[in-house]
Amino acid sequence: MRNLFLLFALKFIAVLLLQVLLFNNIDFLGYISPYIYLIFFFDLPLNFKTSHLMWLGAAMGLVIDIFSNTIGVHFFASVLLCFVRNAWIGLTFPALNAAQNELTLGRVGVLAYLKYIVGLVLLHHTALFLLESFSLMAFGYTFIRILLNTVATVLLVLCYEYFRGK
Repeated sequence: MRNLFLLFALKFIAVLLLQVLLFNNIDFLGYISPYIYLIFFFDLPLNFKTSHLMWLGAAMGLVIDIFSNTIGVHFFASVLLCFVRNAWIGLTFPALNAAQNELTLGRVGVLAYLKYIVGLVLLHHTALFLLESFSLMAFGYTFIRILLNTVATVLLVLCYEYFRGK
């Protein structure tokens, strides 16, 4: 149990540092800024309580907001993702084996894993970018940012999963 806690604490710090030091500085064509920190939430065990998830999402979002100079958008989007995560897992994998403790690309297959992460990333990015723009005046620009960032983040998560499985 102690080793598991240490492992997730190190993942939390590593993903946070990657996001703040590297991925926050990526702005490809003015549209794409991948949010790699979502990997942390996808890697957490399936039996993780929603309330604990939400606390972790709040902590992660708050730190990202502080370093990104944003006012609560990552906080809200991360807490929302964590609130919905367990219900989304139940909807996406209704016949999930109770003995399975984690969802990985190798265990559930590409299509099922894609359904799992695309839904959560799309929810996160929709909340994030709509709050960031806080207007429907530039909805086309916001919509394009949501879609392109979802694709970029999903591709990075898939790359992580692919190399983690090797």
